[in-house]
Amino acid sequence: MHICDLTTLYIDGGEGGVNTYLREKARYFAHCRDVRRHTIIVPGAHDTQRSLFGSTLYTLRSPRFFYNPHHRILTRYTAIKRLLTLLKPDLVEVDCCYVLGQWAVAAMGTRRVPLVGFYHTHLPSLYARPLTQHFGHTVAHVIESGARCYLAYCLQPLDKVLVASQAMYEQVVKHTDKQVMHVSLGVNLDLFAPQTPRGTRSHGHRPTVLYVGRLSQEKDLDILFEAFTLLNRQGQYQLHIVGDGPLRPQTERFVQSTPYTWYAGLIPYGIRLAELYAAADVLALPSRTETFGLTILEALASGLPVVAVDQGGPATLLQPGVGALARPGDPVDFAAKLAHILSDKPPAQACRNYVAHHFSWHTTFHQLLGIYHTLLNEND
Repeated sequence: MHICDLTTLYIDGGEGGVNTYLREKARYFAHCRDVRRHTIIVPGAHDTQRSLFGSTLYTLRSPRFFYNPHHRILTRYTAIKRLLTLLKPDLVEVDCCYVLGQWAVAAMGTRRVPLVGFYHTHLPSLYARPLTQHFGHTVAHVIESGARCYLAYCLQPLDKVLVASQAMYEQVVKHTDKQVMHVSLGVNLDLFAPQTPRGTRSHGHRPTVLYVGRLSQEKDLDILFEAFTLLNRQGQYQLHIVGDGPLRPQTERFVQSTPYTWYAGLIPYGIRLAELYAAADVLALPSRTETFGLTILEALASGLPVVAVDQGGPATLLQPGVGALARPGDPVDFAAKLAHILSDKPPAQACRNYVAHHFSWHTTFHQLLGIYHTLLNEND
């Protein structure tokens, strides 16, 4: 079969959860007999075509998104139509936060193929929650209602909607009549693994809190910064920050004004990133808008416990014994949970075993291919 991924959430020249998903998907499909061809169409700075583990990745020159200039948004329907008409995929997968489903249907014309949507981003909370801080609950409620109507429109042409966590399943199934299925994401267990024995730390070593992710408003970096400031009043710790985004200037100012903090910039998905995970002591993920939380799996696979918030994907992903969940938006509780984990760290092997037993990309894509085959058989 020929599978086409069409998404506007890919970050050209950057890193993100969708980038990881597509990269690992291409790597898996390269050794999969069922997939004859795999094409990926995403936004980029320029029109390009290149190979990704045997899949073909097309970037279409696209404008930057005003809300987050590190993202670009697909606007060239004609170019998308040309590619879909030329490539003739058997099934198209789109992200659910944009009108790509409608575009795919229109582009394919009378040649109807199954259309799958993956719910990578929960727009109602992503955009409505920040507005609460600036304009109050009434305006935020109006925006959230509008976002739900928009999402209903985006979901309308889809044959099936996929969500990565049980928390998102419960959110989406209430607002659509489409069939919704839970397909958990995975982690590359070969790349992310414990590397530094915990017993070799030198005397006086400051335990390391690690943040990996976009530097943007929805990631609640202000909660992390305040929590680390509180944490350092209780003991001696250090904070390492990895990522890039519109809040980079604020992040750099915080690092410059706060002792024992370090900003590494954007570290590409690969060996260097895996080394940073393995060298840290705890991963901090303060965001309240995570639909899943791939960095949680990457950290745990590296033997690193995690402190996240009790909301969204992390609420069902992170289990007792491998980390802790803090109250959403509460830096005091977040600092307390960090201190607790750092003083009584779960064994690295326990963290590793948890993801090894419950999450893998093989399981993810095996389940995904089963869904694809069912839809293709129904379409015959």
